[in-house]
Amino acid sequence: MNRIEIQRLLLESMESAYSTSASPSFERLVHFQDAYKTSVQRWYPYREGYATELVTAFVEKLGITGAVLDPFSGSGTTLLAARQSGLDSVGVEVNPISVLVSETENEVYTAADISDLSDVIVQLQSLRRGEKLLTSSYPLAEKMFNDEILSALIQIRTEMDAIVNMKIRRLCLVAWLACIDEVSDVKKEGNGLKYRYRKRTKKGYIDIPKSVWEEEHFPGDRFQFVVDKMVGKLDAILYDIKNDYGRIDNKPTIIKGDCLHLNELTDKLFQLTFYSPPYCNCFDYFEIHKLELWLGGFVSSKEDMKTLRETGFRSNTNALNGKPIKYVNGNLETLISLFDSGRFWSPKIPDIVRGYFDDTHTLLKALYDQTVLGGYVGIVIGNSAYSGVIIPSDLLMAEIGKEIGFEVEHIYIARHLTTSSQQKSELEPLKEYLRESIVLLKK
Repeated sequence: MNRIEIQRLLLESMESAYSTSASPSFERLVHFQDAYKTSVQRWYPYREGYATELVTAFVEKLGITGAVLDPFSGSGTTLLAARQSGLDSVGVEVNPISVLVSETENEVYTAADISDLSDVIVQLQSLRRGEKLLTSSYPLAEKMFNDEILSALIQIRTEMDAIVNMKIRRLCLVAWLACIDEVSDVKKEGNGLKYRYRKRTKKGYIDIPKSVWEEEHFPGDRFQFVVDKMVGKLDAILYDIKNDYGRIDNKPTIIKGDCLHLNELTDKLFQLTFYSPPYCNCFDYFEIHKLELWLGGFVSSKEDMKTLRETGFRSNTNALNGKPIKYVNGNLETLISLFDSGRFWSPKIPDIVRGYFDDTHTLLKALYDQTVLGGYVGIVIGNSAYSGVIIPSDLLMAEIGKEIGFEVEHIYIARHLTTSSQQKSELEPLKEYLRESIVLLKK
């Protein structure tokens, strides 16, 4: 048998052990494409997030009345949904930007806070450009920004740092961080940041002179351009707090830490854990946020970045941290044995895949211990592929959960995914396994 035939037999055998179904009603909810127009979630759109409606659907479907956990709380979507349902919740997160965003999204804002935010917006609208250009200590800032735009950002940040009301200062920082992506010369693409002035052609990439690109894409008054972006963000936040947010009880507990050490962070028991981990796709989620991490003052050196990258799941080469791999899965090893190492961009790929599911086992074991009897764990997860071999993360997570003691309630197949052009035709016979799913476990 060839590699495709071996995979099909294995994948069919694995899937036959569980109840699965196509669930197109979840398709638009498992991604964050509507974040820019969704109240509260639009404050700092995450491309890795999902909609609050997805969490709410499972809260209602499962009749959840107890505490809720998200061990990868990101921007706080699960926490916000739990809060809106009147439930206690806990979030754990290693990315300091995500901690800030989830805390601000789930804060209690008073009438005095609303008044202070309104005053800040008025003051910002009257802000005038400083006499000299300001610069950043971040080594790559000059390559990633127009000089005037960077100076405007720094001047606005200086003004924000003088805000006395800490809740409003933090809200302004979230808005400021959200502006960075829109006013910089780079964009998030694939597994990192790409210069906008690099143009893809049939013959490859060509570089448009940075100054020429900036002249075409930014208005003449670049200081006002940045101010207007910032005011727009704050106006949206103010509107949401006044109209759609409400001052809801059950403010969540948000913990900055590594969920692989969950029992050291909280001793609470949960009726529902709902989360989306980093996918086993070699994406470095710190890399795509490095601009905000540096400019926001969350890191100040390469060593700081390295420490962040080595915390949490081993989902990419930068996250490999020398931890031993203790958990071994027979089906995973069969798939790894089919890898064509000659096609890898890194020889570390097998270690990443093994390390990822070793970390999955560690987390699910901790979740089992901290889930009440009759409680649930819901995991939003996408499958991936390496050198023409599919890694069925949804089926593997179900298998690991079952080994630990969970019942596999159901696997909801929300949507189908694509892969690189190099693998697409090769994996056509197995395309139904390239998908994003919700795995539901029950204790």
